[in-house]
Amino acid sequence: MGIADLHIHSVHSADATITVRAILKQASDINLDVIAVTDHDEIRGSLEACKLAREYNLEVIPGAEITTKEGHLLALFIDELPPSGCSLIDTLIAIGELGGIAIAPHPFTNLPGSLSMKAVVNALTHPSAKTILKGMETHNMSTRAFNSAAQRLAAYLPLAKIASSDAHVYWAIGAGRTQFDGETAQDLRRAIEANATNAIPYDEEFSARAVFKWARRITLRQFGYVSDSPSASQPINTQKIIQPFKKIKKREPTK
Repeated sequence: MGIADLHIHSVHSADATITVRAILKQASDINLDVIAVTDHDEIRGSLEACKLAREYNLEVIPGAEITTKEGHLLALFIDELPPSGCSLIDTLIAIGELGGIAIAPHPFTNLPGSLSMKAVVNALTHPSAKTILKGMETHNMSTRAFNSAAQRLAAYLPLAKIASSDAHVYWAIGAGRTQFDGETAQDLRRAIEANATNAIPYDEEFSARAVFKWARRITLRQFGYVSDSPSASQPINTQKIIQPFKKIKKREPTK
């Protein structure tokens, strides 16, 4: 059986602190088979991960977390970025035209970016959109206090059950895993499309020290610093903060 984490953010998301190489090294260290780097309305980190994946004995699904008018949507198996800010239906159709499938992340909560039950049902009754929306997160580590509605409703919806970390720091990768028959990205896609995945939630509590480390990294990110974690070149020691930070170069405005 294969194990995947399909919702990970790199430094290409404004609220994350993980370099792409750090993601790959951590995912390899914890024996994941497949991952997806899904930055907010951005695909560069995901495509970089795809190019580097062989170095870490991983398969990477190209994807992104797309902002729709109704909430966020994970687009997987895409090589181009669909437009953001469109309706959920139009976004799903665009993902399908790119050859991808979609997963509803952290749905049915009152949190920003959460798709409502009405929005998901409307998509599942649309003749084109329903062929693209194939899964939903029943377990999201970042929003686990709000996951109960998704877990209850999952039994009534024809969507594959997905557990994801929604990691924004390296040590959260794998805190929420999706099990599937096979080992490859294509095996995983078949399992999702057949509604044959198993969501494995993270069932431990993060320590106060871990929360402090997260807060420290996010704070430094606001000043333009991100971690080039030692996980990119050496084993991770999560018991002490040893990650050096480096300044991010701001992108020049496009002309």
